[in-house]
Amino acid sequence: MAKRITINGKWTFYETPLSCGDCKCSINDNLHEAGGKSFCVLFGKQKNYYDTPPKRCVEMFKKAFAIGGDVALVEKE
Repeated sequence: MAKRITINGKWTFYETPLSCGDCKCSINDNLHEAGGKSFCVLFGKQKNYYDTPPKRCVEMFKKAFAIGGDVALVEKE
């Protein structure tokens, strides 16, 4: 059985996204135009659709898939 994670009870992943625009946690806008943008709702950042995920996202997914199941992300104060 494939590993599955659910982040904050909203987004289900079966593998790590290969680009920011592929991530279910991003809101994509104007993708038909060159240089389309996406907005990451987890980190509040605007990224280019085809950008590779930042190191913090890669590490987050790596840890989450190691745990599996439901994962809750909270903001550090």
